[in-house]
Amino acid sequence: MRSIRSLRWQTLLSLTALAILSACTAVQPTVIEKLDELTAVTVTYCRTPLVMSPDTPLNREARRDYLQIGVLEVNQMGALKYYLWLGITLVDQGANSDDHPEGFEAIELTANDESLELDVEGWTPAVIGTSEPVYQKLFTDSADAYYQVTLEQIQLLTDSDNLKLRTTGAAPREFVSWYSQETFEGDLAEFLRAVTQ
Repeated sequence: MRSIRSLRWQTLLSLTALAILSACTAVQPTVIEKLDELTAVTVTYCRTPLVMSPDTPLNREARRDYLQIGVLEVNQMGALKYYLWLGITLVDQGANSDDHPEGFEAIELTANDESLELDVEGWTPAVIGTSEPVYQKLFTDSADAYYQVTLEQIQLLTDSDNLKLRTTGAAPREFVSWYSQETFEGDLAEFLRAVTQ
């Protein structure tokens, strides 16, 4: 008798916890605006960055290379700039301020067969005027990279069905969407609506 009551109680608690978590997820805003209290810069960004990986079969035994992509609007006393942020996680190269990921000085994004060539603006949040990163990286040793973009280029990313990223340098790498594609596309469209109102 006690075990049935106990089981029912545990089930009720589990369902309650699940309902609370679902409610929290449902009310999380798609587009977030954050004021950096140290620099007085306001940053607007999407809730969900896109996750990309090399176009290779998944090996569950090994850590892989990953990229996260997010967009930012930086408002510095009314002057607006837009950036593409990359969170770069490479198996063969740890990230630190003196050792930037090779090949990411310039990247090529392909969106619906149209290419965008972007040069890195910098490797730290200071390049966009903030005291800390806005997006949460997958791993603590992931590197940051920031590329200045236009609203038209962000629109191109929004309209893309199959986004690809290619690095430059002696040994170029190609990355394709791995996770969060649909959520990223929806968030990106909402970001554009928010920043162009």
